[in-house]
Amino acid sequence: MKSTYQIKIGTPFINYSLKKLKDFLKGQELEYDETIDYSVNIVDENNFIIASGSLDKNIIKCVAVSQEYRNEGLSSSIISLLVNAATTQGITKLFIYTKPFNESMFQQLGFYTIEKTQKILLMENKKNGLDIFLNNLKNDTNKYLETSNIKTNKIGCIVANCNPFTNGHLYLMDTASKQCDLLHVFILSGSNKMFKEEERIKLVKDGLKTYKNIIIHSAKDYILSPLTFPNYFIKDKKQTSIINCELDIKIFMDKIVPLLNITHRFVGTEPSDLVTNSYNNELIKALNQSKIELVIINRKEIDKEAISASKVRKCIETKDFDKIYEFVPQSTYDFIINKFSKPLVQKNGPVDYLSGFTL
Repeated sequence: MKSTYQIKIGTPFINYSLKKLKDFLKGQELEYDETIDYSVNIVDENNFIIASGSLDKNIIKCVAVSQEYRNEGLSSSIISLLVNAATTQGITKLFIYTKPFNESMFQQLGFYTIEKTQKILLMENKKNGLDIFLNNLKNDTNKYLETSNIKTNKIGCIVANCNPFTNGHLYLMDTASKQCDLLHVFILSGSNKMFKEEERIKLVKDGLKTYKNIIIHSAKDYILSPLTFPNYFIKDKKQTSIINCELDIKIFMDKIVPLLNITHRFVGTEPSDLVTNSYNNELIKALNQSKIELVIINRKEIDKEAISASKVRKCIETKDFDKIYEFVPQSTYDFIINKFSKPLVQKNGPVDYLSGFTL
């Protein structure tokens, strides 16, 4: 790297520095992703950005190098800086969503292809990462079946965020479990503002501990969330859900379905979440053309209002803990009170976990 080049970092960039980064990315036909929490810029002697890359937790985003500097190894420098930054945060497994024609470049930088379609490519920096994930899925399932007397003719699947686990999630999973011999529940990876991934998984396990035909898995970044799908390099934003759904469906259909012999996928209706609703519409189209039966279950309601995790989070923000009574199982409620409010308050009387009402 020439001595006149300088490295500038932002966690993330703000104000004028952020505007400069956005303008640079726009010139490279990319958009800045507002979920970014760390960026690296390489600038020339005139303080113009000539290369950039960013991190959104464990996802590398918005990597770009000016056309006239693309033979000077700046992409390698950017990736190295981002990998080092992630490592200092304890993150060693990194993913990249990018355009398929970038596959060779990122392979040379130490990344391996997970899956790709005509318009999107998903890569990671760990060789055989997907194979390890799939082997663990199979082993966990086999161990579960060895200790139970479950038929496996009808095998269902639910993918959920559960941020946090609500009576709506419980209703969906209870309904699905009654229609299956075995139900796989995948909890999407990543920590959110209020609930860490391990906390969300614990809440699901606590809420479903009486069920004998449900296996709970972490999605481990290989089952994709519509909330984390990239759109910074997709020009036609109307096509974002379609393009990303195609990638998710390809991983699900080609890798997970045959491994676990899944026959049904269950989803809940999404009356208010436009992103997830759009994703579900594409999922419907895709699965209608496959041998997997898609089952849509109406959301659980209280007073004609759908139960949602977002409402629970809003109640936490406003300290309206009484309202949370209606929305979550006892185990989730106890966890929320213990984490966000002292002292711990118990509900009065037994709880109907499917309706959320105190009896």
